[in-house]
Amino acid sequence: MKTTVLPLVLRTRTGGLLAALCLLLAGCATNVNTVERAQSQATPNYVADKRVITDNTLAGAIRVVSVNQATVSGNLLKIEAVIENLHNSVMTLNYKFEWFDTSGMAVASPNETWKSIRLQGRETSTISTVAVNPRAVDFVLKLRE
Repeated sequence: MKTTVLPLVLRTRTGGLLAALCLLLAGCATNVNTVERAQSQATPNYVADKRVITDNTLAGAIRVVSVNQATVSGNLLKIEAVIENLHNSVMTLNYKFEWFDTSGMAVASPNETWKSIRLQGRETSTISTVAVNPRAVDFVLKLRE
């Protein structure tokens, strides 16, 4: 059995190349760092929500952090949801809001189309909508991959 010993120069170059490759790949990570006020000036009106999970894979990939509501233009409900990508890789999420009146009946809205958002790894982002009809007093947020 013959043992081959690589010259020191070749071993060093190979190790250096391997180290450079690792650094390059680490630089391609899609995680997002953020900076924000230490003491928030906002006073959100959080919505107590009920969650129905039918896709466990999606539930393990995306988290709804919070849901806020406000009234705009005098009598229109605005909903804002903060969502977080729980993975280290980029993910495209589809979402839509549906509106309901005081009787629980659907209120048609041009905003009820599926929209896409691209989230970097571990990124938190905000999605929002405004009801176009003052009869809309409730909502459902739907998420899919």
